[in-house]
Amino acid sequence: MKKIEAVVPSARLDRTFSALKELNLGGITYYDSKGQGQIPRPEMHSGRGTGTYRPEFNVNATIVIVAKDAMVTKVVDKILESTSSGLAGEGKIFISDVDDVLDIGSKQRGESAI
Repeated sequence: MKKIEAVVPSARLDRTFSALKELNLGGITYYDSKGQGQIPRPEMHSGRGTGTYRPEFNVNATIVIVAKDAMVTKVVDKILESTSSGLAGEGKIFISDVDDVLDIGSKQRGESAI
């Protein structure tokens, strides 16, 4: 089993979820995250019209998926298809090994738990 963590722009989150639903994965977790990369941060306007500023961090989303080894390439391809426009700095995908999984409700263990 592998853990796939993808840091993507928040604006592309819905498109990514739609693409991943086609794979019938056991589950997807995501959380809002912020970071610095090569994409320039957008200029923001203050609420009182006193000027503009650039935030220190870009707003991203981090998607976490645990998948069977045979599904990793398909998951990564779906994430790339739905998020990449070919520009540098659009995010990262991290893949790491998962030794074991335990489903809290059903108490199943291993691949059957995902």
